[in-house]
Amino acid sequence: MEFILPTHVRWDVDFRGRVGRPKRIARQIREIAPQYVELRIEGDKGIDELSAIFTEIHKVHPKVEATVGLTARAVAASRWGYPIAFLWAIEGGNTFSRCIPENARAVSFTPDEETIRLLPQVLEDFAESGAKELHLPNVNAVRALAAVGHVPVASSGQFRELARKLDPSRIPLKHKRIVVHDFFLWRALLGVFPEEGGKRVEFSACEAGTRLAYVDWDGNVYPCDSIPIRLGNLLETPFERIWGAPQRMRVVEAIHSVPVDCDSCIAHSGCRGLVKFSSESIDKREPRDSQEVAASSLKSR
Repeated sequence: MEFILPTHVRWDVDFRGRVGRPKRIARQIREIAPQYVELRIEGDKGIDELSAIFTEIHKVHPKVEATVGLTARAVAASRWGYPIAFLWAIEGGNTFSRCIPENARAVSFTPDEETIRLLPQVLEDFAESGAKELHLPNVNAVRALAAVGHVPVASSGQFRELARKLDPSRIPLKHKRIVVHDFFLWRALLGVFPEEGGKRVEFSACEAGTRLAYVDWDGNVYPCDSIPIRLGNLLETPFERIWGAPQRMRVVEAIHSVPVDCDSCIAHSGCRGLVKFSSESIDKREPRDSQEVAASSLKSR
């Protein structure tokens, strides 16, 4: 298998008030010169580190995007003048158009087994807001395992119910764009918005373990945030050595052996990697180890 360093790094800077060694992690990410760095910053501790993180990463001039919570400190950070594309994480339930900063370009909402019921209202609010993009990412499996011990993905029945509830006449998508990470959610939305779908509803294809890498708040490296199989830690091992290890290659081969529209994927957020992880068919030892790492993270908070 061809060895390719990731060009896209997704990094969880903080989690429930925990921030690891962000400057050292940023330095390791910089060493592989990614083209795109996607930061997730949950709280104010992560925002406090944003300046140092950006200064380090920007030395190799990647495109930087930051998904942040709707806090006063995050709003202030968005005005610092750094060339960072901010995505405002919303939880749904309330009209968010009054909450997001003026001139906000994009918002982000994660539909899971609980929050997917809020998606029709989120779509309506998005259509009425000034935001141009709505990102609908998959459930972060690493964070979910650390927080609640399981990955709360929506079911196929919930997808069908969602499609029945959506009224395209109330959700004008003119000049709007929806980026969907879940294959089956993408397919459901495409069925509701056939006219707009070809141009404005997009599916982000799987690049886990190849062009995409996920780094958690402690510097642990995974093929993707949907595949909680720990490959190594940036505070102990250089990124290039982690990525060149046989385990990463086994994970990629296993993911690619699953059809993109497999029936089992319906129960796992449309994610081929999560199917393999759940069946423990990538590495029978590693999935258990990964869950132990997540459980340890939870206990140490």
